[in-house]
Formats: sequence, structure tokens, C-alpha cells
Amino acid sequence: MHTTHIIKKIPQPTLGTSMAMAIKNTLQCVVFLMALIMTHLIPPAGADAGSPKVAMASSGAGSSFRLVAHHDYALRDDGFLQVQSRLDDLLPSEANVTTLRPPVASPIDMAFSVVVGLGSGKGRHDHNLKLDASGSLMWLQCKPCNPKQPQRGPLFDPKASSTFQQVAGTSQICHPPYPMEPAGQQCAFHLSGEHGMSVHGFVALENLTMGPESMKEFVFGCAHSAEHFNSQRTFAGVAAMGKMPTSLVMQVAARGQTQFSYCLFSGGASRHGFLRFGADVPRRPGLRTTKILPALDAHESQYYVSLVGISLDAKRLTGIRPEMFARRRGGQGGCVIDPGTPLTVLAREAYRVVEEAMWSDLQRNRAERVQRQGYGLCVRKTAEIKRHLQSLSFHFAEETARLVVKPEQLFTVVESKLHGAALCLAMSPGERTVIGALQQVDTRFVYDLKDAKLSFASEPCSQDTAGVD
Repeated sequence: MHTTHIIKKIPQPTLGTSMAMAIKNTLQCVVFLMALIMTHLIPPAGADAGSPKVAMASSGAGSSFRLVAHHDYALRDDGFLQVQSRLDDLLPSEANVTTLRPPVASPIDMAFSVVVGLGSGKGRHDHNLKLDASGSLMWLQCKPCNPKQPQRGPLFDPKASSTFQQVAGTSQICHPPYPMEPAGQQCAFHLSGEHGMSVHGFVALENLTMGPESMKEFVFGCAHSAEHFNSQRTFAGVAAMGKMPTSLVMQVAARGQTQFSYCLFSGGASRHGFLRFGADVPRRPGLRTTKILPALDAHESQYYVSLVGISLDAKRLTGIRPEMFARRRGGQGGCVIDPGTPLTVLAREAYRVVEEAMWSDLQRNRAERVQRQGYGLCVRKTAEIKRHLQSLSFHFAEETARLVVKPEQLFTVVESKLHGAALCLAMSPGERTVIGALQQVDTRFVYDLKDAKLSFASEPCSQDTAGVD
């Protein structure tokens, strides 16, 4: 999930005496917060301004958010995700396909959210916020919001919480590179994204809780307009996990919890996992580690890693070259790991090599290639073919850093009422490489923001879950 930041002037309400006092108090709080953020997050002069490898406080504390999976796909007994094809049933025939056919769009809508508590007193409620690994500002819909998108639970009501404070337009954070700009006496934000998404409102401070833990004066965006935001009738907003100091994870890091971790699972609505911080991050053996690359400019919020090769089973694909994943300024190219993207996207050249290698191997095992809308490579599902599916490995710059994706996360079973079941490669070609949510299932990821490292290891993620209350 990728958003861009565009500042838009927003009409502000008339400010009375009480509001003026609130802004004065807010400014004092923001000065304190920014002193904290600048102490822990801003690199010294001459250092890379966007790098997460900065001086941060360490702490023995730990905390966790509930991590919830949102999809309506069945998990089969053999571990494969089963998807029901509707568009293919409209096709007049099912001709074999032997040429590369890039998918039109992601055929799977898999999302993950965290549950955060915001506010105090009668104004405190839990909200489901969609994960966005590249987001720079946590935001949610606030009263009044027009247009608004359907969500689970009530909209956040600033008037009902005694700890809500507006951020003043004179605040240090209300200027680039942060996604904010003064709007009169207030601080406005505007975010735009895929499918015409346009969200704008004002920046505020509020108490944030995760489980028994409470954090005061948390910076967030209070949205009063949310156009074309895909809330799935559940999400109240977005939990930004990017490298900007105003994101959710960087604000937690500024308070001393400089590591965070998640382990995505493909289970249903009866259980939830955890987004863990600090001392709550499990200490797992066998972790492999790669560097989080320094930012190329001050606006960059994504966690880039150095991908240099791809293997099928134990065979390195010679057609894959490191320059296929070269990163360029302006968010072009490179490789990121994003739980907010449902399926992996490979750089076009690399995708072509991977698909052709997979099809060549499946052909040797007498697979029948078939067509399914939204997928580039599908074969008719048989027990024999399923046994011959290969795993795929992503090789990072460090020799031992190899992320293995099992066939259960590499392929999905696509059912068609007219044409039967097919096994389809759950990847698509694109402008840059994004390792998506399905390919992260059953892998533990640990982000070390202090030392700019990303570690990972295979793990049955269902073991780090709990029943839904």
C-alpha cells in the first residue's frame, strides 16, 4: 500500500477563547514531543537524513497491539489458500495459455490491521487501523467526517475526550518533510493514494493505548474527509509503520521500544496475532538478517532492502540480475517488504524470468496450463502437480540472508464452478519489487530501528495468536 503526501488548504473552524487556550497548551506539548523525537530519531548533521539508523533510547519495556487478519478465503487442510473465481465462469472456453499474460490487478484482497485505543473517558474507543508499511502518519476518521467510509465501531469524537489537543500551525512538525502544513492556526494534513483515495483533516495529540500500556501526546491525523478509502467496512483509518518520526512505530521507538515484530497468519476471524514492540518481541533462534537501506531523500518512508537474486528450490536463476532491483530516487525500483500489499509484486524483468522458469519445470511434470482472470501463470490442479511445486527463495546482499517462500504461500487454489480447480502463482509484475502479505505468512519479521536491520525466520505464526474476545 503506497500513499503520497499532498498538502491542501482546509477551511478551519472559528476559534474561541477555549480553543485558543487549547492551542497554547498543544504547542507546549508538541515542543516536548518534538524534543523527544529529535533526541531519539534525528541523525546528526552530515548523516543520512532519512536513515533509520539513528541514536535512540533503549528501554526494558515492551508492548503489543492486537494484529487482525481480514479476508474471507478458506484455508485448506493442505495449507493452500482457496479462492473462488467468479470472473472465469463467464469465459466461453478455457484455452491453454502458453504465453506470458500479466495479471490485470491483484485478485486477492488480504489485509491486516492493528487494534489501538484512542482517547480518554467516554471518548476512548478501540479502532481497527489498516497496516501500511510506507505510511508516515497514523490517521483515523473523526467526527464530523464527510464523506466518511463505513467502519467497525463509532467514529472518534474529539469533543468526547478530555485529552484531545489540536496541533498548532506553528509547531515544528507542521512543515516538510512531514506530511503536514499550517492552515491558519491549525496544522492540516492531506494524503492521497491508490484508486483515488483522498484523506484530509487536522493533526492532533491524544492518549494512545495498546493493551494495558498508555502513551500520552501521540501525534495522529484526525480526518474530516475520507474519499475512496477502502475501509472494507471495518477500518477506521491507517496505522502508519514507515520511517518518518510521526509514524506509529517511530513514535513508539522514540519512547525507547526500538524493535518491532510481527508474524502474519492465514487464520480466520476467531483468532488474532500481535504487533510486538521492545521486550515483547520474541527471541527466536535461526534469524537471518539484512540491512535496512538508508533513505535516498528526506521524504522516503519505506523500508528498502538489498535484493540481489532469486532461486527456485536450490537452483539460482541466472537470468535474475541485481540491477533488476536497483533503487532510484522518487520511489522507483528497489525492494520493500510490505504487509499492506496482499500479493508479491516483482519487477517486470524479474517476473518474466521467474514465471518462465516455473512453467518450464511444470511442463516437465506434464502440467496443463489454464487461464484464470487476474493471474499470469495457472495450471490445472492435480495431486501429482501439487507434489512437484517448488519453493522460491529471495536472496539479499548478505550471503546468509535468504527468505524462503513455501509453495503454500507461493500458489493459491483458484476454484471455478465451470472449469474446476487451478493452482495459480500468487505474484504479479510491476515497477518495483514488493514482498507482499501472503508470501510473508508463517515468517517472523523483526525490525531493529536503532541498528537499521531486518531479521526473519520461518515460524508457525498461529502459535503466536490468541482467541478473539
